[in-house]
Amino acid sequence: MKEQRFDHRFLAFGIGFPWAVAFCFAAIALLLRRTVPDSLGLHWQGSHPDLLLTFPAFVLVATLAIGVFGSMCGALGGARLAQRWLRRLLMGLAVMISLLLASLGAAFLMGQRGLPSAEGGSLDATVFALGAGAAVALGVVMMFVYQPTPIWGTRDDLALAEEHAALIGQPRIDFGVHARGSSFVLLTMMLLLLGGLLLIVSSWAALALAVLILLLMGSLFVRVSIDGSAVEERFLVLRVAGFLPVAKYRLAELHAVEAVPSDPWQQGGPGLRRHAGYWQFIVRKGTALRLDFGPRAGLLIGTRDEEQVAELIAYLRASQE
Repeated sequence: MKEQRFDHRFLAFGIGFPWAVAFCFAAIALLLRRTVPDSLGLHWQGSHPDLLLTFPAFVLVATLAIGVFGSMCGALGGARLAQRWLRRLLMGLAVMISLLLASLGAAFLMGQRGLPSAEGGSLDATVFALGAGAAVALGVVMMFVYQPTPIWGTRDDLALAEEHAALIGQPRIDFGVHARGSSFVLLTMMLLLLGGLLLIVSSWAALALAVLILLLMGSLFVRVSIDGSAVEERFLVLRVAGFLPVAKYRLAELHAVEAVPSDPWQQGGPGLRRHAGYWQFIVRKGTALRLDFGPRAGLLIGTRDEEQVAELIAYLRASQE
């Protein structure tokens, strides 16, 4: 079967969103038709307009610009490109450009309201600033939350072969577990918005908020390290924020390892927890790895997917033999 060149789900959004913005802009412009002159003008120098457009021509040009330029980026964002970061960037630009052009058109239109002719027409800076700020913010958010489908290629085949070959020799394992990217985006937006407001009142309060949110971000990421077979006494180490060790277990004391279903909201909440001697770090619903190191000692750690759980279980059981 021939591989599809486009991801149709994201392609529909990448093309549909800019045209939806364009048609909404045209509809609002038609509602304001009676409040603007027949010809719209924009001044750079002097009293005569440097740019002159009739109202129908302005609406047509603005609508086409929003739809065409936005959907071009959206279509490229929906293509099955090898670089996922490029697809995220293009999809974010599709949202940003369409809203930015709509803001520019709205600012131009609002600058003509109440004028008898094109003389005196201008660009409403307030409308453009508000719209452009929202456009840039939503575009950046889209770059973070957009999760394009990864493409399997020859590099992945090579990496898989190397990983399977390495597992035979019981190498050192080092992997991270973290919350969804949208959680970090939300915390960053809280830091920028609330921190900006607190900065007006007190710089110390803004600094305290920044430290608190950074600590919270760090608590939503852990790194698990397992020593390779070349080490005589092998350990499993759990580190919060990637560097702060909170738990250390000898692999020789591992009694059992199994995969269990996980739901953070039914198991004490997301993040690092300790229950009855067990350290627990679960940030999303799915499958977790449970390790027993004797009475009232163990670890429950969330994983990326069931495939990763199976690989870790095979690795740990092989280390017990």
